[in-house]
Order: sequence, then structure tokens, then C-alpha cells
Amino acid sequence: MKRWHQWGLAVVGLGVGSLVLTLNWSPRLTEVTVQQASAESLQLVPKSVEWFADKGVHLAFNEPVQSISWQYDGTKYHANFPNPETSMWLPVPLKQGSAASLNVQTVVTSTGTTLDMNKELQATLPTTLTVTTSPGPWQMNVTRSGPWTLRFSAPVRDREAIDHEVQFQPAVSGTWQWIGRTIAEFFPSQRVRPTVLERMTLFGGPEGPQGVAGQFLTQKSIVRPFYTASNQKIVVREGDPETLTLYRDGKPILVSKCNTGVDHATPLGHFYVRNKFLWVNMIGTNPNGTHYNVPHVPWVMPIDGNIAIHGYPRAAYGFPQSAGCVELPIPVAKKLWHMIHVGTPVTIKV
Repeated sequence: MKRWHQWGLAVVGLGVGSLVLTLNWSPRLTEVTVQQASAESLQLVPKSVEWFADKGVHLAFNEPVQSISWQYDGTKYHANFPNPETSMWLPVPLKQGSAASLNVQTVVTSTGTTLDMNKELQATLPTTLTVTTSPGPWQMNVTRSGPWTLRFSAPVRDREAIDHEVQFQPAVSGTWQWIGRTIAEFFPSQRVRPTVLERMTLFGGPEGPQGVAGQFLTQKSIVRPFYTASNQKIVVREGDPETLTLYRDGKPILVSKCNTGVDHATPLGHFYVRNKFLWVNMIGTNPNGTHYNVPHVPWVMPIDGNIAIHGYPRAAYGFPQSAGCVELPIPVAKKLWHMIHVGTPVTIKV
């Protein structure tokens, strides 16, 4: 409550045809009340409250405000608005998947009135955004024409941004197509070359894909190296004689006798060439329990654990002799080594 001295003007008399004024100047005390605006005159719009881990808390009022003060996690914050605003973001370090509490303490209205709000806001933020990729890390035999897929755990807010959020190395031109708001599929413009080591990188963090509730990937980047499908395949037959055949586009281009492991030490099944080495020092255990240590084994192509295709000198080939690997004459192994790539499928069968 404030008081001012106010001078009163009293009109004493009026005459017809003329004005007769008698001024009686007397100072008198008039009470003028400046009412503090009530909290009811400024309302927080309930449906305006949003909690985004990358931005903070969004609020909107029914009238513009000049400034606002709030407290979060024991820390006090204040924001001024040169142009009074009705809608604003309160920047606070929210944690995805965690409960959060924020107290709006004071608000200054556009007329300069300070209101004590003491408004407690609470929420539980959505869990972090996750993504499942296809192909997965180091996957072999990936289709060369797509689709290569990203499956998100929540609807994505800005789907058009996916073009800038994913990078391929070597570069692959193509288009993204969405199935709903959670699945993005990439289709190369043309078939990628066979057995190419491709790296798909999805950029994460607040700058990457975001869910509709503001959730984002915690990793700065998700890298998926993979090998495109081969137009070649290796087939090892444990017959009589044992043979290895390299096919390209379904036609045999290399055939040789080979040796597999004694006592069925070579596993049957489908594998891929996982690496290529010019030579390897091999140390291990024979099927009979004895140990071996063979230095400088040439033209090594691992396919499954310590099982590999490689060159090895033998008096004859075509029957089981190894400790589990597929042995070839050294000149043949050298030729095969140069003809194939990592990611070439291998089938070993009877």
C-alpha cells in the first residue's frame, strides 16, 4: 500500500451565462492503492509444459512475462526477456529416463509486477533413444541393393534430417524411405560392388535423430562396418579326393585338391573369409593331443576361429592330413589369396 498527497479542486458555484469559480485549494490526503497482481491473473498453461533432455523445460503463460526465476536440482536460474514472451524454454541439464523436478519461483509480468509463483513441476523423462541396425557390426554377405535399415525405439521427430545424420564410407548414393516413424530404409541408387567393406555411421547425441519427446542417442556416433555380398564362393568337399573349388557368378574358376583335418577336425558348415594374411606363425594342438609350432605358414585366409585356408607343403593332397585347417599347395593358395576378398563365403561339406 502506497500513499501520495493529492491536491483537491472544488467547484463552489456556477452562474447562468457566466462562470463563477471559487477555488478552494486545500491539501488533503487521498489513499491510492497499488494492488499487487495476484497469481490468478497470470496463469501457466498446463498443456504447455514439455520436458526435453536436449533443451530443458518448455513453459507458456497466458500473458507475456519479462523474466522468470526457477530452481532445478539445487541450482537457481534466471532468464530475462527484452521483449516479453508468453512461451519459453528453461535450460536445465535433464537426464533421459530419470525423474525430474523444477520449481518456478518468481515471474515478472510485462507490467513489471513480480509474482511469487512457487510452482512445482515434476516429470519422468523418456528413456534414451536406441537404434537397431541391419546390417549389424561386421556383418557379411549384406545385400548390395538394400535396403539397409535403421529401427528406432521411438517415433522420430524430424525424419527428413536422416539424409544428413547417416554417412557411408565409401560414399553410396541412394534414397531413404520411412516405414511409419520408427523404421528408415536406405536403397542404393545402384548395386554396390561385391565384397566391399562399407561403413555406415549414424551420428547421435542431441544433434542426431530425436524422438518426438526429445529423447536422443547417447552415443556420439554408431559405426556399422559390413561387407557387401560376394559374387564368388568357395566350396570344400570332403570326398575322395578332397577338393576346393572357387566359383564366380556360379561358374568354377579354380579347382584344386586340398587337405582337411584328420579325425573330422575340420568343421562342416557355412563360413566367410574373415581376414587375409601373407603368413602366420601357427601354434596349436593336434587331434591326437600333441602340440605343433609351425612358423611362417603362407597365404592364410581365416574362416572360423583358428580354422583357416592356407598353403602348406605336402607330398600329396586330397585326403585328411591337417590339424583342422584346409591345406592347399602353396602356388594354389597364393593364387586363391589374390583372387578372393574378405567376406567371400565358404561352404565345407561332405
